[in-house]
Amino acid sequence: MASRPVKRPSRGKLDSVTAYVDVALPVPLDRVFTYALPAGVEAPEGSRVLAPWGPRRLAGVVVGQRAELPAGVTAAQVKTLVAVLDDGAWLDAPRLELVRWTAAYYQAPIGEVMRCALPPGKPGAATPVHRSFALVDDAPAGRRESAAQRQALEILRRAGGEADAAWLRSRASASALATLVRQKRLEIRERPAPLTPPAFEPRARVEALNPNQRAALAAIDGEGDRPLLLHGVTGSGKTAVYLAAIEKALQRGQGALLLVPEIGLTPALFADFEHAFPGLIAMLHSSLSDGERGQHWRRLQRGEARIAIGTRSAVFAPVRALGLIVVDEEHDASYKQQESPRYHARDLAVLRGKLAGARVVLGSATPSLETYQHARDGKYGLVEMAERVESRPLPAIQVVDMGAAFRRRAAGGAPARNKRPDEEAIFSAELAAALRQRLERGQQALLLINRRGFAPVVLCRACGASVMCRDCALALTFHRRAERLVCHFCGYGTEVPRVCPGCGSEHLYFLGAGSEKVEEALAALLPGARIARLDRDTARTRRDFEQTLRRFAAREFDILVGTQMIAKGHDLAGVTLVGILQADLGLTFPDFRAAERTFQLLTQVAGRAGRGREPGEVIMQVQHPEHYAVETAARADFAGFVEKEANFRRWMHYPPFAALALAQLRHTSYDRVLQLAAEAGEHLRLAAARHPRTKILGPSPALLARAKNEYRFQFLFKSGSRRELSGLLRGLRDFAAARKFPATALIVDVDPLNL
Repeated sequence: MASRPVKRPSRGKLDSVTAYVDVALPVPLDRVFTYALPAGVEAPEGSRVLAPWGPRRLAGVVVGQRAELPAGVTAAQVKTLVAVLDDGAWLDAPRLELVRWTAAYYQAPIGEVMRCALPPGKPGAATPVHRSFALVDDAPAGRRESAAQRQALEILRRAGGEADAAWLRSRASASALATLVRQKRLEIRERPAPLTPPAFEPRARVEALNPNQRAALAAIDGEGDRPLLLHGVTGSGKTAVYLAAIEKALQRGQGALLLVPEIGLTPALFADFEHAFPGLIAMLHSSLSDGERGQHWRRLQRGEARIAIGTRSAVFAPVRALGLIVVDEEHDASYKQQESPRYHARDLAVLRGKLAGARVVLGSATPSLETYQHARDGKYGLVEMAERVESRPLPAIQVVDMGAAFRRRAAGGAPARNKRPDEEAIFSAELAAALRQRLERGQQALLLINRRGFAPVVLCRACGASVMCRDCALALTFHRRAERLVCHFCGYGTEVPRVCPGCGSEHLYFLGAGSEKVEEALAALLPGARIARLDRDTARTRRDFEQTLRRFAAREFDILVGTQMIAKGHDLAGVTLVGILQADLGLTFPDFRAAERTFQLLTQVAGRAGRGREPGEVIMQVQHPEHYAVETAARADFAGFVEKEANFRRWMHYPPFAALALAQLRHTSYDRVLQLAAEAGEHLRLAAARHPRTKILGPSPALLARAKNEYRFQFLFKSGSRRELSGLLRGLRDFAAARKFPATALIVDVDPLNL
């Protein structure tokens, strides 16, 4: 849509202004800004505008019309819009309401939320183009040709007369090409850049659904406007149901939105859906460039694409006539944004479905307790898919107690190397034997260790101190290939010290194991095995991830070692063994969701085994085999886990039986953050009397007391009333603004996943 410039009225002529608009701008200030519109210019709600902001011009969205100025604001203080960028509303009414609700519920500046609902890049940015050189005059020269020109022409002839501009420039002289263009022997052609083709071959589509899948599809198509929880065991064929449901939505003239938690899940899904609905798919995730995302966004806006597939930010995608929203792996923590605005995409999907009149389907083999409780209470519908497709059995699961194994080795006079904490056995005898067996059979295996790097701790044996991050209260992780210590929270890195920074001792050793160490140990255990590793160190780009996963699916590797990015959603028919190292590591984290996350991770990664014709086996190596999260995961007993976990949550007043929020004070000065926490604490102490249904804990040091060179103190809120909790948080933010707390000092997180 073309922009329309707005002529700025000169001073003293503001009587020509007949209307004012409230504009949400992408700034971290909790308010909208009023601008003037000259007579005859319209800017409806939801339209994009270009507004002056100090020396800059910012793109914003009109969120309100007004005939009069706000109280206390004079006409001389009001600036006039630079341009109206759209002929109509860019945001339709349901998406505009979604933005408003998100800002209010998550206590976030509306401008920051609005930024999520707009296409990436600058307004009016051109569609990405593909440039090529084309040969237009191949007649024998009537003029002299340099050797470089002759080389360029010959390369182009061999390429068929036209070649990608960047490719040709890497092989021929730039000056020679420029001369040939001036002589009109070559021309530069520009076309809209083609969309990136699917990186994976599409899987064969299931044409005939089984009875469980047909029942699920019927429930999705049934009457009623409640969200639907599709609880299907791993391998039950939920993707086939999604495809069929989206096909029906398209037949009704509706659009569809499919959310996935991880970028790594998008390549295979894109291939499957593009094969089923060619030309109708738009992809939206952060690994795409701004140009690529903008291209997909505009295709949705124009109605050329009718299905959006993406990660959490895609919940704001401009899908036309939206009729179906699917949130796959709805339990996944990746749907919660960890920086402002701190929204949960699953919950926004439910609200967007309500606003748009669209059916919402939440799918998972391990639903979150919040979603499952909604289904129990009748707020959501529930459909169970309790069997795998083609009646394939769930994998057999064996739990190996690594503590007992160590005690047996020690009692039997094990070699000294097994007695040092940095040289503990990585593979149990059971897992080592199973891996050898898979190699002999020509089958594949996955090994999960939910830590990257070589060793998570570098410890001094003389003083007992670990080497810490410069800016965070975290131990640095050793990465052997890079020969560096890295903080996995802030990214700080440094060389490995030769002596202890604290006491000067030379006796440093590397404690624990990460994915890099597991890969090395596996190569020593199985010298002939073809091994690949997939974590954030080896998959720095989308292409790295796709290439490794594609080669593993093509059976170029025998064993894939990785972090939790390999744990969910992938359909790898050749995998018959899954080994989980340090399977209960998450239980050591001081978080009330530790058991739930452990159960979900174990169940999800176990579900990668036995999805082909051969049955699967899972070996979990644990330290606490008696914990109910481990016991129920080993039995694939979701109901049993929920019963125990719900009792704990109810007793401790945690979600889903109470609303939770976190308010955190941050500052680079320890004294200053103490002062801010004390002032906020006094305000909350006085406010607590007016909010009897809310319990306030704190202030106390945050679990990560120092991060990114900031000290952190926090308050935890538990409430039986969301309305009361919202008012309490709103009051705290108003108090902080009145006391002129620094703009980034107070962080509010509603429904936090991490404490």
